[in-house]
Amino acid sequence: MLNKARLLSNIAKYSKIRKSKMNYQPPVYLTPHLYMTNEEVAIVDGLVDHQEMPKKFDSNRVITYFEGQDFCLVLYFADLKDRGFQKYVVSDFSVNVEEMCMLSNSLTQMIGEGINVHLLSQAKNRVDNMIHMSGTFRALFGKKKAEETDDW
Repeated sequence: MLNKARLLSNIAKYSKIRKSKMNYQPPVYLTPHLYMTNEEVAIVDGLVDHQEMPKKFDSNRVITYFEGQDFCLVLYFADLKDRGFQKYVVSDFSVNVEEMCMLSNSLTQMIGEGINVHLLSQAKNRVDNMIHMSGTFRALFGKKKAEETDDW
């Protein structure tokens, strides 16, 4: 099991890394069920596929959608010095609620450090809402919490 404090620190550290133009960075797996990426071609493809692509790029945006049973959180940074997308994915989010909580906690940590407070506060609210709705989604998907699956 990963040290939670170290994991939160890693999420914050990797979240601050922005790629230069045309520089591919593969996804960074923070846990087996949580990863982040700055790979904009794949992010834009996902946004287009889910009809979530912003029409304007003049302001920061928080976009959430589902890829199957995975929760996707996309942040768009409009600042010309650091423009681009960043995506977090929690696979099978209704079961992997601990990863959702880790993501929420890392957003809280970055907000506390004064990093894009308005944008990250919106993102944290979206993640927190999904955490509260995870039981409903587990029932919808016919799943049990990760701790409960050992009893099957």
